[in-house]
Amino acid sequence: MSNTIQSGTVETGLITPTGTKKMLAVDSSYVTKDEFVNYSYATGLGITSSSTIYSSGELDRILLRASGEVNRICRRFFDTQTIDETKTGFRAQPFNPQLTTVVLKNRPYRKVNSIYIQVLKWFIQVDTTSANSYLQEFPDLGYYKIVPLLSSSGGGVGSPIPAAILDKVALGVLWTNYTFGYGTTITSETLTQPTGTTDLKTYQAPIGLRLWAKSQTITVYKNSVLVSSSAYTVTDYANGIIKFNNVVLITDVITASYISNESVPFDIKEATMLLACHQIGQGGSNPLGMDSFSIQTYSANFGKGKLYEKAVEMLKPYVNRLPKII
Repeated sequence: MSNTIQSGTVETGLITPTGTKKMLAVDSSYVTKDEFVNYSYATGLGITSSSTIYSSGELDRILLRASGEVNRICRRFFDTQTIDETKTGFRAQPFNPQLTTVVLKNRPYRKVNSIYIQVLKWFIQVDTTSANSYLQEFPDLGYYKIVPLLSSSGGGVGSPIPAAILDKVALGVLWTNYTFGYGTTITSETLTQPTGTTDLKTYQAPIGLRLWAKSQTITVYKNSVLVSSSAYTVTDYANGIIKFNNVVLITDVITASYISNESVPFDIKEATMLLACHQIGQGGSNPLGMDSFSIQTYSANFGKGKLYEKAVEMLKPYVNRLPKII
């Protein structure tokens, strides 16, 4: 079992076009602690599954912090999430319609779920259905193109003001709800009791198929029959653990379908582990965060360290350098 702290959601209070709270991207782990303890650098640090740092949940926290650091360095996220992204300064150009390129912050994206143009408190939906879509997509590059046609009179398709105004003044806000990330869909994967657990309530996905995507649907089955979401709790997304409210029979077969983020690029996982080792090493040998210290004839210079530099070098191809505006 793990005492991991989950990265939280952000309650912005801002209502989206569909009436729900705006969803922002949050940090999630890119490496499980069971992967980490088998890593060569972790072996060098003397960390195993019997170490206190493993059982206390501290290693989960370090890996989450390291994953967040990868996100900050790259200015993007790599796990699968569904979020709302807004861009201001939008013009409709109804009298000279043309393709408008919208660059998203995260790629590759799986699906653009909805697009709305906001003017003041009103929303106009852009059709993204396959049959009548004005959408031209480039998921691997992280952008799409639309022809945002609106009523020129303000009386059609729900436009609150004449679109001609949006042609003169950049009053519009473009809302995009989309799902992105390198996660893989896992179907009917068997869950078992974690090592050392016999409560017949707690079940875990196998090593290599954990790191559950928190914002995506997770379904659990008992003997191939769908289990109500009220009958269990996902207690640890980073390690793929659920706990039933009541015990199940030892003969029951528990399976789950979900999206696993184990499939993020190898470089992302490697950089995460390097940064985690850097944090552990700094915490052990340089807890005060000094740049250097010297005692008579002995001196030590910490700086960023070779592990940190190696991680940054590895992440260079993944840094988001695309423009942030429409």
